[in-house]
Amino acid sequence: MQVTFDHAEDIALHIKTFWFKPDKPVRYVAGQFTEIRLPIANPDERGDKHWFTLSSSPTEPLLGITTKFTPKHGSAFKRALAALKPGTHLALAEPMGDFVLPLDTSIPLVFVAAGMGITPVRSMIKWLHDSGQKRSIHLIYKVPTTRELAFSNLFETYDMQFTPVITTPPAGWQGESGALTAARILSAAQDPHTMVYLSGPEIMVERLVKELTERDLPSHRLVTDYFHGYPVI
Repeated sequence: MQVTFDHAEDIALHIKTFWFKPDKPVRYVAGQFTEIRLPIANPDERGDKHWFTLSSSPTEPLLGITTKFTPKHGSAFKRALAALKPGTHLALAEPMGDFVLPLDTSIPLVFVAAGMGITPVRSMIKWLHDSGQKRSIHLIYKVPTTRELAFSNLFETYDMQFTPVITTPPAGWQGESGALTAARILSAAQDPHTMVYLSGPEIMVERLVKELTERDLPSHRLVTDYFHGYPVI
């Protein structure tokens, strides 16, 4: 599909959302992903195309992707993305993927996201918010610092339980901190019908899947989304 870069938006510390206007309406499901190719004259080993979850919702007129920039250590792709000028025409792959909401609206959900793993969650929560749909959701969101919490206003607006977990909390922090563990997740998923959605760095997701299945969480209650190339938080 053909899109035109519209604008970038600062979301949190070193985190931006890039908004694109599609040439024609795009049908997709909240939580799906796309691939973007950028015109890079001399790409590095990471290449000139990357997969991104659409952090936007199908209820929004623009398509959005959200990513983190590591100061002074970004790839050629990230540098080219940051340098995009409004009006630039690009091609995006048709959205795909099955990290999406279950059709049964009565199923309780526990979203466990770390870092940029929050992007499909933002898409789904925004879709639920805009469409006026109420579901039983507990979001556990792990970030290094409070400055890296993205989309907090949306998560606090939607009627759900929202638990930020901060690796290095500031003085006076009254919320949760420490590691994401199977025990922490299972305490939020005690209803036997609950589905657990895990989204974040690949190594972290693999570890949590192993720990949860060892604690007898059935595999059919797990949905995963792996983000390659990001460090464990």
